[in-house]
Order: sequence, then C-alpha cells, then structure tokens
Amino acid sequence: MQAEKKLKSGVCLDVREICKDVGKEFEVELDQSASDLIAEMVWKKILLYGADLEAFSKHAKRSMITSEDVKLLCRRNTSLMKFVEKECPSVSIKNEASTVNKRKRKASAIRIDD
Repeated sequence: MQAEKKLKSGVCLDVREICKDVGKEFEVELDQSASDLIAEMVWKKILLYGADLEAFSKHAKRSMITSEDVKLLCRRNTSLMKFVEKECPSVSIKNEASTVNKRKRKASAIRIDD
C-alpha cells in the first residue's frame, strides 16, 4: 500500500507540473484544487488501464502484458493507436504474421428439428 501512495503522489506532482506548463503556454492560471482533481482523474484512468491490460493478458492465457495488449487497449482511440503503431511497428507486423498461421475452426453443426 505504501508503494501505491508513493506512485499516486508522484502522479499528482507530475500533473501539477504539467498544469503549470500548460497554463503558462495558454496564459491561464489553474487553481491547485483543479490540478488535484485532474490528478485524481489521471490516477483512476491509470488504474482502469492497468486492470484492462491484466484482463487482456489473462484472456490470452499469458502472465505477461505485451504490446499486443496495449494495442488492444488503444483500439478505440485512433490518435493513440496511430502513435502506438508508429512507436512499435512490430506489433502490426506480428499481428499480420500470426493471422496467417492460425488454423480455422470447424463450424459447429446445428440440428434444427421441424
């Protein structure tokens, strides 16, 4: 629990610094309570992303989170997806290669009595 508090306070400090920088750039001053609220939202989003990444890796029966999981997490955010593909092009190449080697499943026969 102590490590989580340290991480959360680090995120809070970083968000405050970013808010100051953005405020200077746009000539706007942000109240500290606004910065703290933004930091809390960022922290909750980080926790949500972490849980999603763990779920994706468990679903794939892996114990390690891979770049494939990160790409899956970003699938609904097009600008973030473009950034991930730019930074990690091996993910999209690996995806294409893995779809070629997958075998097709046989369709289950369904019997309908009239």
